[in-house]
Amino acid sequence: MLAESQQLRRRLARNIPVYYLFYGVSGFLIWMPIWVIYLQDFRGMSLTQIGAIESIFWITVVTAEVPTGAVADRWGRRISLALGGALFCLGSVVFAFSSTFVVLLAAYVTIAVAMTMYSGAGHALVYDTLRQLGRTREYEKHIGRSEALAFGSMLVATLLGGPLVALVGYSATILLGAVAMAASCAVALFLREPPRSEAAFSTSRPSQTSQTSQNGVVAAEATPGVFGNMLGGALVVWRSKLLLWYILFATLISGVILAVTDFLLQPFVLHHGVDPASGVDSGIAYSGLLMSPVAGMVVGSLLAAWIASRLGERRSLVVPLFAAALVILAPTLWDSLWVVGAIGVLAAIRGMTRPIATGYINRRIPSDQRATVLSMFELSAALILAIILPQIGTVADAVNFQASFGLLLVILVGAGGLFAVIWRMLHGREQTRAAVRMNSSAKPQAMTADSGNLTPSDR
Repeated sequence: MLAESQQLRRRLARNIPVYYLFYGVSGFLIWMPIWVIYLQDFRGMSLTQIGAIESIFWITVVTAEVPTGAVADRWGRRISLALGGALFCLGSVVFAFSSTFVVLLAAYVTIAVAMTMYSGAGHALVYDTLRQLGRTREYEKHIGRSEALAFGSMLVATLLGGPLVALVGYSATILLGAVAMAASCAVALFLREPPRSEAAFSTSRPSQTSQTSQNGVVAAEATPGVFGNMLGGALVVWRSKLLLWYILFATLISGVILAVTDFLLQPFVLHHGVDPASGVDSGIAYSGLLMSPVAGMVVGSLLAAWIASRLGERRSLVVPLFAAALVILAPTLWDSLWVVGAIGVLAAIRGMTRPIATGYINRRIPSDQRATVLSMFELSAALILAIILPQIGTVADAVNFQASFGLLLVILVGAGGLFAVIWRMLHGREQTRAAVRMNSSAKPQAMTADSGNLTPSDR
């Protein structure tokens, strides 16, 4: 029995390097640095039109996010990741040949569903793997490293994207991204599924129950079927107002920054006369400018665990909120290519946000609905983007880019500040209750659903 247990632990431990490889290959989205100008320059769409179809994309994500998270909890995170890679490959091929609006819409819907198959499933698989190994304190480190590998892969894709457009055209360049996604599907199949139910962990830790994590977040009753998983995950978030407001806070920061780095930056560079389709030299210059935010995301992902440990949970997202607001001031005030460097700093803030936020959430949720609850995080981000992208696209067309950046700054400071205040109040109450429980217990218990997590004294 002991030998079998050790063999299982060794097999599960291999999930970490395999997940690194999976995420690194998935990051080679060579069409990401060119997708906006592909639609704008090659397909003749305005930013208002692109913003509108992006809204449809993110509404599709909102619609599919929780069902696909429930699929991952029900049938396995490994299967969900492999299906996501296959759908991403298919969607990229359709996107490369989207000569009509209907075909383009089909590509958008396919890629949106693929994204939802990824989101939540990978983070849940890594966390439950580490939980089985008794190493959950390492979660932010491993997620940060995996995302750094993905962004590093995207850095290479960005470097190649501009020159390749000049040499072989938009469609052929996009097809290279489809090949990478097919490879990620194959790599995902080498992952091993860790236990997915709270009962499996409770077997080895009798003091824990499947109904309540030790920080007070109540798990929903297990209900058969995908719909049951969806309902259970939604109830976990709804019952814990702390998680609800934290998710809104974290995804607002991430969504506003993504609107700058992934939506406005490409047409902003094109607006300043750098067009990758006009020649190899221009393609190299274009790729060089877009490498700044991708490099920033690599650095931010690697720093996430260090930032979380240094600042603690109470400040680990509040400080990035104020930092992001200061950085967005640069493109709001100056219409110059020099602000691309500042956008790189903004991307670093985005790079550290997801590992920090999902670590905070994972420490407060049961394994039974882990992927579904993490999908709520992605759902919130998608909903925010579905609302703001059409607005900033319209403002950029009707006024200018500076006005769009200014609108994002107002949203970040106004809504982000409100969400931060409410969450900090709820977080303080949670810490007070945890301290009372520890003082009244003969054996102080960890706040989270497993003994490897942080206790209040660590924060």
